[in-house]
Amino acid sequence: MNPAELRLRDLRRLVRDMWDDPRCDGVASAALDAAIGVDAKSCDRAVIAGYLDHFPTNHPAFERLTRASELAANRRDWPWRERGLRWRLWDRDAGPARLAEALLDSDDPAGLLRGVGLDGDLAEGGFVAEALEDACEQAGAAMGDRAVALGERLIALFGQLSVRDVDVALVDGLLRPWSSASPPDTHKRKLGTFLTSRLGDPRMEKARWSIVADPSLIMILRRWLTEAAVRAFFSIVGRTAERKDQWAAREAFWLGYLDAGAVNDGWFAFGRRAEQLAGTLAKEESLQYGRVTGGADPSHSALIMSIGDVRIAEWSHNGSCRFWPSGQKRAPTPYRREYDGNALRMMTGGSGFDRIPHTSGWQPKFARKIYAATGVTHPVYGRG
Repeated sequence: MNPAELRLRDLRRLVRDMWDDPRCDGVASAALDAAIGVDAKSCDRAVIAGYLDHFPTNHPAFERLTRASELAANRRDWPWRERGLRWRLWDRDAGPARLAEALLDSDDPAGLLRGVGLDGDLAEGGFVAEALEDACEQAGAAMGDRAVALGERLIALFGQLSVRDVDVALVDGLLRPWSSASPPDTHKRKLGTFLTSRLGDPRMEKARWSIVADPSLIMILRRWLTEAAVRAFFSIVGRTAERKDQWAAREAFWLGYLDAGAVNDGWFAFGRRAEQLAGTLAKEESLQYGRVTGGADPSHSALIMSIGDVRIAEWSHNGSCRFWPSGQKRAPTPYRREYDGNALRMMTGGSGFDRIPHTSGWQPKFARKIYAATGVTHPVYGRG
């Protein structure tokens, strides 16, 4: 195929859309030469659109495309001449970096992109994606208040813009600042809500999170979600519990392990009537939870936790707390949507199973059980 022999309409389509098709690699330079040689405004617009939409930095003809786009923009008295100069659009590195800084400072990213000429399909194109990756990189390198501010900007940006293939950079930008620090609770909740709404809950939708190569980033979010679930369980059930004093003691005991970073997994399930009473509170906080069906009082709820290699089922009302080795086949699995109440309240549960009632002095007994199985000490009751 000789691009110079194509009809103008077909030539425009070729230079606009050939960049993702390897079959066109051999004719890319010739197609650009033909489009520039026509000296038609419609062809110049197609060349520029191909550059900004695909931004094919790894294409063998990328440098040729960049030069052609710059020539097309500068040889006419039209907005692309000023846009190219102001935003350094034809500079592989400086252009996206400049746009990234502007997006992070803007309260109206859609309006900003319109001013740059990157609206419509181009707002979801490769140049904008590169700029957003740069913005994520800046946020990921920030610390403290600056990290909070840039994280808020990223959430706002990605809430308004639909850009493909940038979720890996987004996760990095939002979570990496907190690898060795903890954000304010309000920001932590915003991050958790935003990321789970975009990519799902990493505890349950592992396939969607498999794009993130650094497992430590996923663990940051998992830890936050676990912490939120455990605290929410005690807060929500505490508002509906009849024995406030009894419930306060359980809350203090288990939050001791949580605050010490000893709780690996945390998930709660409501009985049918308990969900009617308290489920709306969980929904208000965007928390996911399971349900207890059958074999248990429908007004009761259960908290399923893991501490080390011990799986625990704690109940909202009177009754024994159950302990299983986490690998035991009868142990309840966290993050399920439904649990059989009989299984959670079983009286015998195979090797390593134990049930301990909440009678006088139950805290040291629980601590002793957990220490013997995991080596984890309670911050108040120690080894029990």
